[in-house]
Amino acid sequence: MSAVQPQHGRRPDPDDGHAARRVIATVLFPWMTAKFLFKPRVGPLRKDRMLNRLAFWRSVVGLGVILIATSRYQDVWANIIRKAMETGRLALVLLPLPILVIFIVTRSGHRIQLLPGVLLLIGRAALALTFFYLPIVLIFAAAGELSIDSLANGDAQFQRDIDVNASGAAALWLLAAIGLAFVLVPWFLCFWYCTIYWAARTGFWMGDIHPLLAPIGTTSLMLLISGQEIIARDTNGVPDWLWLMLNLCGAATALVLAIFEYRHLRSTGYRFRNGPEPAATDSDSRTADVEVEIGTAGPATAPPIAGTPIRLHE
Repeated sequence: MSAVQPQHGRRPDPDDGHAARRVIATVLFPWMTAKFLFKPRVGPLRKDRMLNRLAFWRSVVGLGVILIATSRYQDVWANIIRKAMETGRLALVLLPLPILVIFIVTRSGHRIQLLPGVLLLIGRAALALTFFYLPIVLIFAAAGELSIDSLANGDAQFQRDIDVNASGAAALWLLAAIGLAFVLVPWFLCFWYCTIYWAARTGFWMGDIHPLLAPIGTTSLMLLISGQEIIARDTNGVPDWLWLMLNLCGAATALVLAIFEYRHLRSTGYRFRNGPEPAATDSDSRTADVEVEIGTAGPATAPPIAGTPIRLHE
């Protein structure tokens, strides 16, 4: 009687299917693609995740309040996109200044630690600028005599006309191109807006260089733009009292959140002079906190239970 031979094949792992579905969703949904490419890394602590959620919901609630309060007076979406683009443009122009300052402030032995963050920022910025200007480049490439004025006035003359009477292979190619345009144009438009959102929210990813630059840089940009609007009284048709209240409330909530984020980063050991890594004096306690929160703390690192005597090995 022959014994049943055990099968040595690899058992299917449920996590593999979950990972595959996540990859497919990241490719299909443009907001998830933008999040994967441009969202900064969130720390492992519970408070890191809480502050990240607060920043997200502050953006969502603020956007909702602006839409409801000002939709009667202006084109809200155009104004929001204009503000986001202005924030990203200003962050890009001023970006060399915080990089120079952080290199000067950081101790010489820790400056090499800033290089990976600088390279990551350059990569994200180059990718974002590529996707941002891609539609404009394609329009210029498809048009014959095209200038900024003709593009704004809708007078662009394209080099080739579409043959609506095409047949055979040409008709198939035409239908495929039209179908692809109907799918890709809305996808890319949503991805384009999400790219602008991440560039504006992160201050052009200044936090990649040093974590403390994230709350300071983004809040400074927001206060600078809000100050310019208040000085110029750029209300865009919104009543003065409503416009001023929205600006002041937005600035106040962003400032409070930035203060909490900065204090949290300082408490976990981040210092400007020590580079983008936590200070050595606080790293052990921070590691223990992380291990306890994620459930990987061993007997040597887990804190003792209250009321339990600690026995020393003799």
